[in-house]
Amino acid sequence: MPHSCGRYTVEQFLTGKSPSAVTLYQRFSALVQECGPVKVAPAKTRVGFQVRMIFAAVNKLNDKGLEAHVVLARRLEANRFKRIERMSDKCYVHHFRLESSRELDAEVKGWLCEAYEVGTQKHLVSSKAQSKPNG
Repeated sequence: MPHSCGRYTVEQFLTGKSPSAVTLYQRFSALVQECGPVKVAPAKTRVGFQVRMIFAAVNKLNDKGLEAHVVLARRLEANRFKRIERMSDKCYVHHFRLESSRELDAEVKGWLCEAYEVGTQKHLVSSKAQSKPNG
């Protein structure tokens, strides 16, 4: 899997983007942050949002819109998902595209807040506790 180290900023990610693209990113970021405190984790080609792990990211931003993903502990079927990748039994990456701020609705916020909970990794701790034998 490709990996690049370096120090990147949100400002670098937004450099050269149109005002409408920047506004879409800012509104998406604000919606993510309504789910709880997050660390913004910019990389060379994307901006991730992290609690214990990155649970959502903006992967592409231009005048045509914003491409993003959320990580959920279950496969969630929705027409707005362009692709769903199964990483493990408790890790599904759901890719979607937003063309305008009007699409930042209650459904998207629900995905983000569910993904936020996955980002805390509490579901992994509770699974391990349930699978431990008594003794």
